[in-house]
Amino acid sequence: MNILYCDRFEIRSLSSIHIYELFSNLLKLGHKVVPLSTNGLRNKPGPDANLQLVLRERIKNSLRSLPLFKLLQGEITILWIFSVEIRIFLSTFIAIMKHKRKFDVIYRRHNLFNTEYFLAKLFRIPSVKEVNGIVADEMRIGGKGDRVSVWFMDRIEKWNMPRADKIIVVTAQLEEVLHNEYNVPEDRIVVILNGANTELFKPMDAAEAKDELGLRQSDSYVCFVGSLSKWQGVEYLIEAAPLILESYPNTRFLIIGDGVMKEELIQLTEKVGVSDKVIFTGMMPYQKVPLYINASDICVAPFIRKRNERCGVSPLKFCEYMACEKPVVASRLAGLEMLEQNDAGILVEPENPEALASAIIKLYQDPDLRKQMGGNGRKYVVENRSWESVARKVAEVCEKIVKEHRDKCQKTRE
Repeated sequence: MNILYCDRFEIRSLSSIHIYELFSNLLKLGHKVVPLSTNGLRNKPGPDANLQLVLRERIKNSLRSLPLFKLLQGEITILWIFSVEIRIFLSTFIAIMKHKRKFDVIYRRHNLFNTEYFLAKLFRIPSVKEVNGIVADEMRIGGKGDRVSVWFMDRIEKWNMPRADKIIVVTAQLEEVLHNEYNVPEDRIVVILNGANTELFKPMDAAEAKDELGLRQSDSYVCFVGSLSKWQGVEYLIEAAPLILESYPNTRFLIIGDGVMKEELIQLTEKVGVSDKVIFTGMMPYQKVPLYINASDICVAPFIRKRNERCGVSPLKFCEYMACEKPVVASRLAGLEMLEQNDAGILVEPENPEALASAIIKLYQDPDLRKQMGGNGRKYVVENRSWESVARKVAEVCEKIVKEHRDKCQKTRE
C-alpha cells in the first residue's frame, strides 16, 4: 500500500514521535510511506532537532510577550496556520503529480484547515485522518485565543472534521465527541490507542541509568515526561513535593520536557521551597528518555480535568513508563483505567496534590508492590500497545477504506 503523509514531517522533532514510530512500523510491515518532508523516514529524532525545537519555542514565547501579539494572538495564530496550510496544500499537489497519482491513500494528522480533503476529491484518493485532540479546545485552554478567534476555529473544525473518509481517534471519549458534536458518522470513526517502542523503552538497571545521567545514586527519583503545558498538571506534582519530602527527604523530581509553562513551574518550585529538589532537564533526545525513566522509582501523569476529561487521554508517556517496568501514578481520567485494570499503578483524584503525594508515598513504602506493578505494566504494553500492533491496526483501516473506494469506483464504471 502506498501512503502519502500530507503534512510537514519534522522527523527529528520530539513532537513527531507518534508519526515517526507509526510510519517506521508501517515500513517494516511492507508498506510504502511518502512524507512531504525531504528528511524522509530514516532519520531518527536527534539532539540537533531538540535544540531547534527549544529555540523555536523560546522565539514563540518572546513573541507572545509583545503587547500587540497578546491582543491579537488568536487571529495571528489562525493566519499563521493558514499560511502553513497553503504550503502543505501546494506540496501535496506536487507530490501527487510527481508520483503520477499512484497513492492508495492520503493520511494526515488533524489540523485546523485540513485542505487535503479537496485534493483527495480532486484526484479520487481516499483519505484517513488521525485526531488526537480538538484545536479549538487546546487554544481555549492554553489561553492562546480570544472568544472570537476560538469561535472561528470551532466553526472551521466542525465543517472539516466529517470530510475524511475515515477518522482514527486515540480515545473512546474523542469518538463520542466527534460523533455527538461534530456530526461524524460512527461507522467512519475507529479507536486506536497510542503505543510505545518496546525495544527502546525497556527495563534497565537503575544504578547504571543514574550513573550514565550523572544522577546521585543515594537519591530516589520521581519522573514526569512530557510537554510543559497547562493540561499536563505538573504544578500539582510540585505542590505534592513538600508532602513527599517530609517522609522521603532524599527524593528528587525529574521534569523531562519543555513548554510554555516552564518558567511558571520554576517559580512555583521556589514558592513552595523545593527548587533544589526539582530538576528541569529541558527537551531531551528521544533515545535518552528511557534512561531518565529507568533511573526513577515512580513515574507520574498528573493530568488536569479540563480538556482531558472531555476527550479522554492516551499519552505516549503512559505506555513508555510501563514499558520500562515502572509503577505509574496518574489522574483518574477516561483512557487511563487500564492502569488499575492491569494492576500497573495507582489512579488518584485529578488536581489533588495530597492524593498524588499519598499514592507516591504508598509506592515508596512497598518495594515489592512497585516491582509487581512494573512487571504488570510491561506485560500489558508488550502484548497490547507496541507501535507494531498500532501500525497493523492503522494499516487495516487504510486497506479497508482503499478497498471500499475501489469497489465504489468499479460500481460507478459499470
